[in-house]
Amino acid sequence: MSQDKTEDPQKKSDEILKVDKPWQEGMARSITFILTEDCQLRCKYCYLCGKNNVTKMTFETAKEGIDYVLGHPEIYKEESVIWEFIGGEPFLEIELMDQICDYIKERLFVLKHPWFNSYRFSMATNGLLYDDPRVQKFIEKNRTHLSIGISVDGTPEKHNMQRVFVDGTGSYDEVVKRVPLWLEQFEGAQTKSTIGHSDLPLVKDSVLHLWNLGIKNVPMNCIFEDVWEDGDDDIFQDQLIQLADEILDRELFKLGYNTTLFERHIGFEQTDNQNWCGAGKMVSIDTKGVFHPCTRFAQYSLGHKPEINTGDAEKGVDQNRLRPFLALNRTVQSPQECIDCEVASGCAWCQGNNYDCADTETIYQRATYICKMHKARVRANNYLWNKLDKLVPPAENDDRVRRLKLRKGLQSLFVLMDSAAPSFCYYKTREMERKIMDDETLKKVAFYALTENLSLNLILGENGLTEAQKEILKWNDYVIYRSGSAKFPTDDKTINVFDFESDTWDDSIGPTEMFILRISKDSLTELPAWLEAHSLAADKITVFVKEMETMTEAEFGPYKAVLDRLAAWLPEREEEKPFELSLLTDRLQLEKPNHCDAGVKHVTIGPDGNFYVCPGFYYREKNKDFLIADIDTVLKTHELPIKNSQLYKLDHAPICENCDAWQCRRCVWLNKETTLEVNTPSRQQCVCAHLERNASRDLIEPLFIQDMVSIPEIEYLDPFEELMKKNQPFIEKGKVDEC
Repeated sequence: MSQDKTEDPQKKSDEILKVDKPWQEGMARSITFILTEDCQLRCKYCYLCGKNNVTKMTFETAKEGIDYVLGHPEIYKEESVIWEFIGGEPFLEIELMDQICDYIKERLFVLKHPWFNSYRFSMATNGLLYDDPRVQKFIEKNRTHLSIGISVDGTPEKHNMQRVFVDGTGSYDEVVKRVPLWLEQFEGAQTKSTIGHSDLPLVKDSVLHLWNLGIKNVPMNCIFEDVWEDGDDDIFQDQLIQLADEILDRELFKLGYNTTLFERHIGFEQTDNQNWCGAGKMVSIDTKGVFHPCTRFAQYSLGHKPEINTGDAEKGVDQNRLRPFLALNRTVQSPQECIDCEVASGCAWCQGNNYDCADTETIYQRATYICKMHKARVRANNYLWNKLDKLVPPAENDDRVRRLKLRKGLQSLFVLMDSAAPSFCYYKTREMERKIMDDETLKKVAFYALTENLSLNLILGENGLTEAQKEILKWNDYVIYRSGSAKFPTDDKTINVFDFESDTWDDSIGPTEMFILRISKDSLTELPAWLEAHSLAADKITVFVKEMETMTEAEFGPYKAVLDRLAAWLPEREEEKPFELSLLTDRLQLEKPNHCDAGVKHVTIGPDGNFYVCPGFYYREKNKDFLIADIDTVLKTHELPIKNSQLYKLDHAPICENCDAWQCRRCVWLNKETTLEVNTPSRQQCVCAHLERNASRDLIEPLFIQDMVSIPEIEYLDPFEELMKKNQPFIEKGKVDEC
């Protein structure tokens, strides 16, 4: 493979490994001629194998089709056209192809058709006749309007496994010796390689081999049919991970090598409702002159269903036959699993295969045999792009970066590196045999995070990261939660956690963007004075009140007094330097709830290598319901089997779902400790959150943000009371079932 680094090393991230866009951005009308069903090969994955291989098109049939298309501009309105020729093997009928192309050019000129200056001839060939003098003469005559793809599957082993002659022998040697001439004549030429079950272990070597042949653009895809077996997705992922490592280690991303196996846009929630396949928007004319919405709907392409045709040149196009195709969208043909899929973007389908595999004769049933293969590809893409973005920082407007910020579901992973690490929020630790995460487990965590697009929150004990651990994590995005009493230095990746009662304040900690302050409910009256003394050390201080769950009714009043005092002080502090105090300013900045979301947006992995809903449940003695799985199982199954996962979502929390104390952490650990249900907060958590909400409301005028923030006045402190009021009429009318 050429190592001549003539490509621009500053190529933008969204241009790296990107196969050239189709001509006219894919907006040209496609007219396909099935010249013959004959072929010299019997490719094992080809849906045409075993069909009639004698039938071929006549020139008169082709002329009739051309005349109809050019004579109906009201149907074929596109500004450009691609005239495609397929088989079988189209070059077996090179004289006919030449005649047809001459006739097309003549008619476009005579009719002064808009396509005269905007057309291309395109064909995909097995390459065996590429150096035939007749083919070369045709190429020379049409060079400026011609694109040709030769199918080379990869290494000799992979190619010969699938692309064989009638006698079963491989065709690699005969095809590849014609590749240099092809590349000389068509700069940037593409091959199309197909992946099946049996050749999966050869994917990585095949892409590298094709690049080494000089074929820099390599579209490659898994076949859509039902051929995949258990474990194939793991093999596919491993092959792509190995390929990604080759690309990174050898800096091939700087040299202009491209493959569709890696694309920045895949693996996100699908936001549009477009049909993936273009069937119905193209025209395929078979050997008898019958029109089809795509070649895959011609009878020789189908294994289980009758053909679908849309007319012919004599009778015209039956627009009613096209209506189902043009009305198709993603949702109406997809099962619910696909509609809800969080990594759906880039998952492809073939309408003809859908039809051939459907339970009835319909195009409105999507085949999903490649589901696991797509997800494996997504994980490998995440692995590559997350690493590559460290080497070539993406642009601010990069679409992948934008979509990462908007995605739903799991987004980060808390990594409890040391069981002796102090708490950083509400949960309590406990005395137990000390356990420190070993480097092998950390490697697995780092790999999992890269493949799942997860940032890491490292919860450390008294020691910082070792050099070996830093090397393991060099590709990951992470922050460190560090105890205020820890001795290792801080940096811009560090969040200091200061315990008011047990840590001695060290002025060397600051200044920092943010630190966390954990303070006992019994020390709250000291908080205002402490903040006045130390708040300049940070742009933001996030406060967690320890033992909040034990507050009595008599303690709510003093807490309100503390909040009122802080609300009176904060505007004065703002005059010195912008400052945020979570208890008061978080609610002012929110337009929707900003809860902890453990079990939804993040989970935890403990030093024992097991996943938990949150760090607090690692320390809980009865934690079996909150132990999700071990890292090896998750890497093998690609699933996080959270028990009753719906209970961690806001729409399954009846007290919380309509509450507007959006700054409330809605701590599921506190919920379980106090109410025995993860979705139900205690009175203490609710009242404290509403005292903070109301104190935030009192800040709106002093901070002059009336035009930006509106928090309505309410008469309650516990939303549970409001919920009971709403339910009371049903109780009084006897509509609540008796036990």
